[in-house]
Amino acid sequence: MLQAGGFESFTFDRVARHAHIGKATIYSRFPGKIELMRALLIRRIAQRTDYLNQQGYNLPVRQAFQFRAAEVMKMLFSPDGVLMERLIDWLDQEIGEGQSMRANAYRNAIDVISQTMAGSPDAAAFCMHDTDLAARLWLEGLLGHARLANTEGASSNQEIERWASDYTRFYFAGLQALTHAG
Repeated sequence: MLQAGGFESFTFDRVARHAHIGKATIYSRFPGKIELMRALLIRRIAQRTDYLNQQGYNLPVRQAFQFRAAEVMKMLFSPDGVLMERLIDWLDQEIGEGQSMRANAYRNAIDVISQTMAGSPDAAAFCMHDTDLAARLWLEGLLGHARLANTEGASSNQEIERWASDYTRFYFAGLQALTHAG
């Protein structure tokens, strides 16, 4: 419904009609639009996190990260990804200070990436004693590229794959250099 009609047409009346339920059923779980949108966003983030965790699970750490980087870029450039970004911005504006959905989403991503790095058999080889910092740098690179690429027009899947390969090679070479320098 959000993709088809946007935020303006997203009302409890329309949700109830679309779901074939009474409006009272929605109100019994969600006191207002903000709470419903927040629940939708949290659920969608969890689904994406689960999907990404399953991708490349059996690959060596570099290959898994390269594959996941490409998947993240494709997600961010998809209509669903654009909608999620708008929803995060809308919620942050509606909720106000102290409960930033974007900060929560980033913290969740950093935690998942850090856990993946820490659990990797290659962790010691890549100087990942500070996996939280390594995860933060990885995420900042992904998000920075997404913002830059978005200003230039969404990339094709081939360009995304090439970028993910280059970025992964560069990132892990930097970690390797830290290992030898330290």
